Amino acid sequence: MSFSLDDDKGVIKVVVSKDSAVGCTPEEHKSYLEDLNEEKLNLKSEPTRFVLRKNLDYKANQVLFRSQGRVVKGQMKTDIASFLTEIRLYLIGVENPSSLPESQHIVFKRDTDGYANKELVAKLQNYGVLMELVLAVKYSKGDLNADALTKKS
Repeated sequence: MSFSLDDDKGVIKVVVSKDSAVGCTPEEHKSYLEDLNEEKLNLKSEPTRFVLRKNLDYKANQVLFRSQGRVVKGQMKTDIASFLTEIRLYLIGVENPSSLPESQHIVFKRDTDGYANKELVAKLQNYGVLMELVLAVKYSKGDLNADALTKKS
């Protein structure tokens, strides 16, 4: 097998565990994040889907790299804010269910830098779903596998 650079500029669509349409256990949702197979969610109705790009362009990668941490006393320290930045860069839309009243829609906006609105990303963090989006992106790129999050004893 040879190495090639996949120019996949595709997207993934992610349903978060706190969506009222989701009828699965936390373990089933974790399994869903690994392959994004919505059959694992036991959906009761149409969910909200967060649309994220699978890959970043050079400019976005530079922004992400600068946000990921700093060296303190010879050790790399990662800031939780880097996850906020990561989702700002990857998030490109929100698909609201047609049955949801427009007044309850999650409105996707971009900031002046062209990336997802900081206030929306902060709300996703406050509602506890930001890391699900981060994990879905990482799984889709092959950066994680199911064992990566298992505690070692």
